[in-house]
Amino acid sequence: MLVAVLVLALAGTSAVLAQDAAAQPVCSVNQLFNGQICTCAPGYFSAANDESKSRCEDECEEVFFSWFTYGKCVKGIFDRVGEEQQPACNLRCGIRLRLWTSIAIFATFAAAAATLLFTLPMCIASCSSCINAKKASKHSKRVATEQQQSTGTLPKEQQLQQYQSPYGYSYWPYGYAR
Repeated sequence: MLVAVLVLALAGTSAVLAQDAAAQPVCSVNQLFNGQICTCAPGYFSAANDESKSRCEDECEEVFFSWFTYGKCVKGIFDRVGEEQQPACNLRCGIRLRLWTSIAIFATFAAAAATLLFTLPMCIASCSSCINAKKASKHSKRVATEQQQSTGTLPKEQQLQQYQSPYGYSYWPYGYAR
């Protein structure tokens, strides 16, 4: 008896669901069924309807308004699709940069490029002069050492320094063992 009641209840429920599915129209792309008709999905608006166009403009201004950006209804988001295949909801909010924001971004990149352009040659020149000074110091020490060796007056400590690496910090423990 209980099984028969459950079978009838399930059969009745499936029949009601089948009737609701048959009554519900099939909405196109970017549309939702609100219980009565198909309306544009959130974020999409219809270009054919003046009320929808004005709502798009109002929402875009409200959502994307800031010191740096503003909102604008974007048309033609489905231009690559044929005319007969384009959905009814074909407007969408887009974000745009204000003019002064674009100028500020350009000025920032220009300043960064100018800084690199003027700083890089100074760094190269500084590094080059440092390397040349190191070479000159090494050369003068070698000449002085050779002169002292030729006279035979080189102290024992300087003789040991001759064989040390000119790059004192190139190996671990970076000169702390001295």
